[in-house]
Amino acid sequence: MESFSDPRQDLADAERAAAAPYVDYPKTPAWYPPAVGVWAAALVAVLGVDGHTLRSAGLAVLIVVEVLFLAWYRRKRGVMPNLRGAPREIAREMRWYVVGALVVVAAVVAALTVTSLLAVAVALVLVTAGVAAYERRYEVAAARTRDRLA
Repeated sequence: MESFSDPRQDLADAERAAAAPYVDYPKTPAWYPPAVGVWAAALVAVLGVDGHTLRSAGLAVLIVVEVLFLAWYRRKRGVMPNLRGAPREIAREMRWYVVGALVVVAAVVAALTVTSLLAVAVALVLVTAGVAAYERRYEVAAARTRDRLA
């Protein structure tokens, strides 16, 4: 006896499978937003350092920290989310994240016209708050996606 599947059910199953890397993941630790904020503030501080050698060394350290973090994050989460193939609810939040990042960059550049210390502080506060907000919004979008695909 042959079994026939419902194409609509197959499509729904495929959509759930495609969305799984975006909605089934371990929660990021509480230290994540402040750590990203500190990294961004350190980047702004290093870029303002006089002296090519010192600035280059600082950038090298920050790049190594970023590479190590990305390797850890990929192992923890199992995948690196991106816009390509993201469920619509999550893709929307990812696009807003990019807009927010551009606003933060503009604010840091504006703060640099006052003083580099202000720019470092602005980077620390805005990046930490922005990443924390994104994490909350992402979780809400993931829950909406899970509900829609249930």
